[in-house]
Amino acid sequence: LTGKRAIVAVASGGTEMGSNIDFATGYIRHVLGFIGITDVVFVAADRLSRDANATLAAAHLAVQTLKIAA
Repeated sequence: LTGKRAIVAVASGGTEMGSNIDFATGYIRHVLGFIGITDVVFVAADRLSRDANATLAAAHLAVQTLKIAA
């Protein structure tokens, strides 16, 4: 599966992606790397319980950016 790209959407109520308590993204990156996918892009919709509207707006913008770059 080398040469493939994975786009992973991550949603959480309070855990910020990339924080010390975010175990999910590191685990997903590791598993995908194990099967040969090293180009991994995460789209975050994290901390939804704090400011859902701003979080979703940022996630939508990230998805639109991916469509342009693809």
